[in-house]
Amino acid sequence: MSNSKIKFSIEGSKDNPIYEAVDVHPKRWNGWLCPIVTIETALKIAEDIFDKNDLANNDPYHDIHGAITEARENLENTVDVGCGLIWDEVEEVKEVI
Repeated sequence: MSNSKIKFSIEGSKDNPIYEAVDVHPKRWNGWLCPIVTIETALKIAEDIFDKNDLANNDPYHDIHGAITEARENLENTVDVGCGLIWDEVEEVKEVI
């Protein structure tokens, strides 16, 4: 693991909610980032991705809650939120002066 905090979002887009990872797996899943976040951040991600219009389309939401439950049972305070989502790093915008 890299032990570096990075900003990430779905597809690395700045148009989607941006989160901070406390770590990432060194290997990517199908090319996508595998972020590790605090339980609080994982809960926020689950809330943000919940699809209230299509309740059958909430597998990632349930996967994240399952990962949170497992982390708590193992007395861990971080969660892998890869869960088949297409995460990528958000590049920082440099101000032009």
